[in-house]
Amino acid sequence: MSLLFRALTPEDLDAMQRLEQSAHSHPWTRKTLASSFGQRYFTGSLWTAESGLGAEEGSEMRPELVGYFIADGVLDESTLMNICVAPAAQGQGLGRQLLDLYLAACAERGITQHWLEVRASNLKAQALYLSADYQEYSQRPDYYPTPTGWEDAVLMAFKVYD
Repeated sequence: MSLLFRALTPEDLDAMQRLEQSAHSHPWTRKTLASSFGQRYFTGSLWTAESGLGAEEGSEMRPELVGYFIADGVLDESTLMNICVAPAAQGQGLGRQLLDLYLAACAERGITQHWLEVRASNLKAQALYLSADYQEYSQRPDYYPTPTGWEDAVLMAFKVYD
């Protein structure tokens, strides 16, 4: 699969919203996604024209958004606010690619402290973050909504040591 990495733009909002709604049980609203283009935020996205959805013979293949991240950056700290991979593309290493691209973007900005929170039930994401040297440092009880109530957020941190 051939992938193109680039920052998101406001013109990508429709694709972001479609992907967000397909990948998350409680997706961000369009307004929240749109707010990620503010000055303190930075983003990255993976696009492919090899979507597997097919195109009519002779028609033009358009790149398809298959994953993205949204992060904030303040001084030497960043929080990974959202990482999203298309359900059909999960399990193919795209989450790892996005995380690596996020960490590279942090390094370019001189960011040395990285934070995130993840659903307690999202063990695959936690394993990904642990494999990138994040460590759990706390939990927020009853933070994320679920279909039947609430679940905890696991807070994780990663620091670059010189």
